[in-house]
Amino acid sequence: MDRLIQDVLALSHLSQQEIKLEVVEIEKLLREIIQERPEFQEPVAQITISSPLEPVIGHEASLTQCITNLLSNGVRFVARGRKPQIRIWTEPVGEEVRIWFEDHGIGMDRETQQRLHAMFTHAPGPNQSAGTGVGLTIVRKAAERMEGKLGVESELGKGSRFWLQLPRAKK
Repeated sequence: MDRLIQDVLALSHLSQQEIKLEVVEIEKLLREIIQERPEFQEPVAQITISSPLEPVIGHEASLTQCITNLLSNGVRFVARGRKPQIRIWTEPVGEEVRIWFEDHGIGMDRETQQRLHAMFTHAPGPNQSAGTGVGLTIVRKAAERMEGKLGVESELGKGSRFWLQLPRAKK
């Protein structure tokens, strides 16, 4: 219950806070997040960053929340007995950058994908009770506040590829 309250408060805060968009070095931010969270490190999980990652225009605190939520889902939604594996890379999409988070987890069917960003929605699976059902709502809302968007490609039993698309930082 405490985690649910914390997530709802985070969503409320995100919706109301004033955010300043600036250049964010995604690769540096990712490495810091992984270093701070034991569940994202070996031997618990294997997270591969396909360097270099393109910088984006965003809000660092909001991006930290987005990345943490996406990595948490990738680590949590795996078949029992399998080590979570996540690969992260970026690709240019016009004037934006798409940040990909590909896992080898349980995946999800199309119906689940369509309602996944709704509040209190859980992906079915062995660890669905581990979350509050608010995480992807937070990610979607944060992406929108940073003039971006969130998407997913997934197939049941074959993993998921979430993407976060944000304005590209000018070089």
